Amino acid sequence: MLKLIRFIGLVSQSIFIQFVHIFGLVAFGISAALGWYRLPSWLVPIVAVACGVFSDKFVDESAVSAILERAHNANQRGGFLIVVYFVICALGYVVGAYGRHYARGKGLIAAASKK
Repeated sequence: MLKLIRFIGLVSQSIFIQFVHIFGLVAFGISAALGWYRLPSWLVPIVAVACGVFSDKFVDESAVSAILERAHNANQRGGFLIVVYFVICALGYVVGAYGRHYARGKGLIAAASKK
């Protein structure tokens, strides 16, 4: 149980680091768009792996490494970043889907007509 709590804490710290780098927000926005436009949910793991690999290879995290040293060390492992981006993308997809549902319920967007 303690290991699970530590893992969740490490993942949340790593998500914070990715959002500080703005690339985490980009991945979140892409996934929210997938949910908003009701695209298939099997695209979420594809986006997560693509963003995780891109972040591992091309995003420099040295600017904020002093903030959360343990999370920065964990981010240096490519597999861990894929887990982090899977969480980011899954949350983004859910936020996009619920955002569309909420906006349609409030009358902010027109419901699709069935023929």
